[in-house]
Amino acid sequence: MRPASKASTAKKSLDGGRARDREVIEAAVNLFWEKGYSATSVQDVADALGMLKGSLYYYIDSKGDLLKKIFEDSHAEVRVIAEAAVALELPAIERLQIFIERYADWSLLHLRRASLYAREWRHADPELRKVMLAQRQYYDQVVMTLIEGAKNEGAADRELDTKLATFFILSAVAALPDWYRPSTAKNAQSVARGYAELALRIVTA
Repeated sequence: MRPASKASTAKKSLDGGRARDREVIEAAVNLFWEKGYSATSVQDVADALGMLKGSLYYYIDSKGDLLKKIFEDSHAEVRVIAEAAVALELPAIERLQIFIERYADWSLLHLRRASLYAREWRHADPELRKVMLAQRQYYDQVVMTLIEGAKNEGAADRELDTKLATFFILSAVAALPDWYRPSTAKNAQSVARGYAELALRIVTA
């Protein structure tokens, strides 16, 4: 067991306010993506940063803290995208298209983080899983509300199963990191726009 120290008993923080905070998170993202969360050790992260393992415990209590921070940061960024789209003074169908396009674009520009969010959730502890479930339900609610709004405005198929369409659309966006490779595929904006257009076809067909 790692012996307690003054650093280990102090409050840990990776709030991103310091350059080193961002370096720690970025190293964890890259290693979790390349090796997988289970196969990555705290020592691996410390080595990637060129620091002693004990020094890394200044920032974290465990490897799980890194995964939690990655998930929190990703959710915070996508939530801003969702809130901005919902707040637009536009018909619901247009706001839906904008949200899906911006969400897909974020996923493509942050492939490694987006991939971890979809792939490594099973390694989250029970408390973090509850938080992640609430996050997923938030996005489900955003899309369902916009689809229902489009139905009420006469822009979407009134017979459409809103929940099923929501799950289908968000699952498609979540799967983007599984196949998209910047070096071989279309540019990110083109793909994001295409996904948003396909989402609208599902809703308006």
